[in-house]
Amino acid sequence: MIEQKTEKMIPAMTPVEVHDYLRELGRNWTGQGIAMELGCWLGASSIPLLEGLVEAGYDKHFWAFDRWIANEQQVYEAKAVGVHLKLGESLLDKYTQNVNSTYHRLICIAGLMPLTLERYTKAPIEICIFDAPKRNSCFMNCVLELYKYWIPGVTILGLLDYNFYKRKSGRVKEDLRAPVDFIEANGKCFTKLEQFEPASPAFFRYEKPLKVINF
Repeated sequence: MIEQKTEKMIPAMTPVEVHDYLRELGRNWTGQGIAMELGCWLGASSIPLLEGLVEAGYDKHFWAFDRWIANEQQVYEAKAVGVHLKLGESLLDKYTQNVNSTYHRLICIAGLMPLTLERYTKAPIEICIFDAPKRNSCFMNCVLELYKYWIPGVTILGLLDYNFYKRKSGRVKEDLRAPVDFIEANGKCFTKLEQFEPASPAFFRYEKPLKVINF
């Protein structure tokens, strides 16, 4: 469900308080790793994160992963806030146009995750935002591709659809619990920093190496 438009008139699926938190995360960047987002849509959550990163002196590439092909839900929700999208159109140019005015060192990888994550250059990751990957097994396969580059005591893992499963039922609900099940099974490796209610996002610091991923 669409929550709002951003100040730049970009459809957003996250409320303003989450954007404020993303901006603060960026401001607290320590310089030890890159920032990335999995599931960027039109850039509403990328922009506040990058605004904070720019304030902190961020000088690395920002990695952005998404299909960037408009689906029925996106067309419907964008229309609800006055933005016209066509079913099946590529959204990559719209994303880069929206984000470039904030930060231009982007690496945008279009396609299905986790396959596209194979193109990641394996640099340490300081801020890792998961949006699109939330169903099992996509979520867990994305974790398996990336956790090796998380920095104990440093990396922030943002799960923007952490509580999204509560809106569903049956097998779909079970599949969408993947982020919650992962954190609960590996609780000693993470510290919860913030959880937004009734919205879905939750943020964690990665504290200890995942020697064996429990799930």
